Amino acid sequence: MLRKTMLIKVFVLLLVCVMFIGTTAEACTSIRLITTDGKVFYARTMEFYPSEGDPAHPDSLSVVPAGTMFFGVLPDGTQKGLVWTAKYGFVGMNSSGRPVVADGMNEKGLVVGELEFPGYAGYQEYKVEYADRTLSQYEVATWILGNFANIQEVRQGIEKIRVSSANNIRSGSVDLNLSFHYAVHDKDGDSLVIEYVNGELKLYDNPLGVLTNAPTFDWMQTNLKNYINIKAFNAPAVKIADVTASGFGQGTGMLGLPGDFTPPSRFVRMMALTQSALPVTGSAAGLNLAMTIINNVDIPVGAVRDNSSGKTAYDRTLWTVAADLQHQRYYFRNYDNNDWRYVDVAQALSGATQVMTIPVFTAPEYKNITNTRVNFTNYDPALYKYQDR
Repeated sequence: MLRKTMLIKVFVLLLVCVMFIGTTAEACTSIRLITTDGKVFYARTMEFYPSEGDPAHPDSLSVVPAGTMFFGVLPDGTQKGLVWTAKYGFVGMNSSGRPVVADGMNEKGLVVGELEFPGYAGYQEYKVEYADRTLSQYEVATWILGNFANIQEVRQGIEKIRVSSANNIRSGSVDLNLSFHYAVHDKDGDSLVIEYVNGELKLYDNPLGVLTNAPTFDWMQTNLKNYINIKAFNAPAVKIADVTASGFGQGTGMLGLPGDFTPPSRFVRMMALTQSALPVTGSAAGLNLAMTIINNVDIPVGAVRDNSSGKTAYDRTLWTVAADLQHQRYYFRNYDNNDWRYVDVAQALSGATQVMTIPVFTAPEYKNITNTRVNFTNYDPALYKYQDR
């Protein structure tokens, strides 16, 4: 009986390990912050196993003006689904060289991010009679950005369409791993998580603004109960008999905060950091805080590896974005160029009559500031002379 119990435990452990190994190929993390004066900021990462010449990875930002027409893709890969014309212009990370974005912001300050949701996404069953209001799982962000100005509108609109799993636009073949759930935020600070599970649409208010990958959002919230001991203040010393034990240094209140790259751990880490960071005021401070916090989930090449296909692949944080929703500025950086750059959404859309692109993967420019040196005006050599003792 004991041996049988042990075998069951080993089997469960192996199943869990396989599940999480299978979900590391495309990891994503997103957060939303609100400053004391009501300014809203969003940041997210996109992790991937890139390969040379792989068109799946965005090599540019799409600039999509209002009036652009889209055709929803059906499960057979044909563009015969929902037809819509963008009411609002937007910018975002494109996919496969098409103006279909994985993340972006529109001219109303609404941001949407598609985050991988492997093993749990179950889209709505395709039915021919609903073809004219059906689109694919990878078109949801594009559809939302082009049609809505705030979370309330998104909630009302998402009920009127159907989302079915379509062939992979990257290869033209069926790819069961191409699955997403969606983080949506507006400039008023409202946040929404959209998931499709077992063929049903699930909508969750997201007052804390964090989302990663699998499992489902409600599971992630429940899992937070395992970390109620985490706090920003250092833990006090504890006296045991005649021995007083204290921490080795700063940060003892966060002891036990997960530091690995699994989705549940990144979710907990982002919740802890977004909620413990001191509130800030103003656009500059809000943007800086969002960028600082999202840096805590960066994956360097080699830290996450997978060889389940027989060839070792190395995950990395391929690109990161941050958005100032009030000023409609969309910032980005990528693995090989950590210089933050931004696109002014209004300026990019001004006068645009067709879809345009802006390069993302460019070489870094390290500014040489050597010649900005000045004399140390308060330096008095006499103050630094050794005194006779």
